[in-house]
Amino acid sequence: MRNQGRLKKTLKVSSEKRFTEKSNIKVRLDNVQFTSINREDNVSLISRFSEDEIKEAIWDCDSSKSLGPYGFNFNFIKQFWDTVKLDIIRAVNSFHSCGKLAKGSNASFITLIPKTEDPQGLEEYRPISLVGSVYKIISKIL
Repeated sequence: MRNQGRLKKTLKVSSEKRFTEKSNIKVRLDNVQFTSINREDNVSLISRFSEDEIKEAIWDCDSSKSLGPYGFNFNFIKQFWDTVKLDIIRAVNSFHSCGKLAKGSNASFITLIPKTEDPQGLEEYRPISLVGSVYKIISKIL
């Protein structure tokens, strides 16, 4: 018990040192002149994403990449665009209007892909991250 108390005290002191500000130097930007974008560019940046922009982002993605966490890759989306486009456009526009991703759309899973035909050890696997397509589409558009 005594050692546990000593350890807690040591950890507290260590973290306080690590996260305490070391000086009073503050960065000031009083005389810095920032350029502004024109009104037309501003409107362009805040307007909803067009179907063409969304489709272009999808077609720019590699179709043969690994499947996402839900079992689909961009090849599936491209082949069935007429069927899924309204759902994808709705998801992207929802992000645009509220600034938040739909729950689970940025979920990712890490999995191991074998590098060889018959892997025998961990070094014969390659880790990859499976990220949802909607998340990739939105990040590509942005």
